[in-house]
Amino acid sequence: MKRLIQGATVVAVGVVLAGCAASSSTSVAIATQPAAAATGLETRGPAAASPATACRAAGATAAALPSLTGATTPADAVSSYLEAGGDPAALVAELFDRGWVSPTSTVVWTDVDGDGHLDLAAGLMRSPDSQAIAQDGSVFVWRCQAGSYQRIEVASHRPDSGLPALREARDLTGDGVPEMLVAYPSCGAHTCYEQYAVYQWDGSALVDRFQGASDDMPYPKLDISSEGPTSPAALTVTATGIGSVGAGPYRMWSRTWKWDASARAFQPGEPVVEAPRFRIHMLHDADDSFARGDFATALELYDRVIADETLLDWPSAGERRPELSAYAAFRRVLAFLVSDDVERARSELAARLTATDATSTAFAEMARRLIAGYAEGKLAEACADVSAYAVDHSDVVLAPLDFGYANRTFTAEGICPVAAPP
Repeated sequence: MKRLIQGATVVAVGVVLAGCAASSSTSVAIATQPAAAATGLETRGPAAASPATACRAAGATAAALPSLTGATTPADAVSSYLEAGGDPAALVAELFDRGWVSPTSTVVWTDVDGDGHLDLAAGLMRSPDSQAIAQDGSVFVWRCQAGSYQRIEVASHRPDSGLPALREARDLTGDGVPEMLVAYPSCGAHTCYEQYAVYQWDGSALVDRFQGASDDMPYPKLDISSEGPTSPAALTVTATGIGSVGAGPYRMWSRTWKWDASARAFQPGEPVVEAPRFRIHMLHDADDSFARGDFATALELYDRVIADETLLDWPSAGERRPELSAYAAFRRVLAFLVSDDVERARSELAARLTATDATSTAFAEMARRLIAGYAEGKLAEACADVSAYAVDHSDVVLAPLDFGYANRTFTAEGICPVAAPP
């Protein structure tokens, strides 16, 4: 069960630009220093050099960001500040100083609609308390239009997530106009997830162009890449792990969203699983190769399970390696027999299943039964016998192969998957 993120540490990241001055249509990069530390006015593009803006009240030289009273929200205070001609250079730092920015969110000045004027985008809390904790919040945009700022609620709070966070505003589609990357975070008892959205101006509104789910990827890491400043970006999300010891070793995997101009959407690609780092994951790959009938690859990978010193054991170095090695040697015996190479099956048994621990002894007995069954032309029947043996000795055959709920479950039938012909 996922729960809402509350009381997270605010990550103060932002870019301060001239208020509603004309700008280049490309977004600026988000700085890594806290926005509260920014004291100057950063400018990008030839038309952004002047701090005087079309949307600042004529003759206004100073304005104070109002305090929250009654039903006034941070977004209301920002609107009042902008309407009074408040200095855009000071606004971002002030928002972070007051703790009004949503956790992990940012505040940026950028041209979200491509009309040549800088707009304000911010992820704000609805009504934070004295500890800067809020139960509600949204991502807002203040568009500079006809001499005044028009506020739009772009990404509202969803009941199954934490507060929406504005992560970046940059050109992701290659059209010269920045999009807004928003994350909807959620956390369970041990693990956090994020559903992403990419908001693009369609001429009349900001529309989410991100398709598919990303909130099935635990502790996601987002990477944005492109071939050049005018090329669409690729959004690669990597699932990095589950925050629970009971999950066992995690095999990271990623999915990349690419811009489809005809569909006007970021569409997800197929999942890509990382190369095995843990010994158990090499064993999974070996079993998968066996299941596909690629016995040569399976034999190679089982050998790596046994002999590869670079693979990681779990929960610590050396642990469970004897058990995985015994299983791998048994499966090599089976692969040789299926390939009609009984001599190498016997050699494997003699060379690698000689240990006297309970698991190795059990797999050695299972390998002998297979070889005997093969000699009688009854390998499938021997496999069925081995599966029954695994049930009776599950504590030393199946239990050592249990690496937590983030990994596959081994069954007695799967130990020896050779079925009798129909």
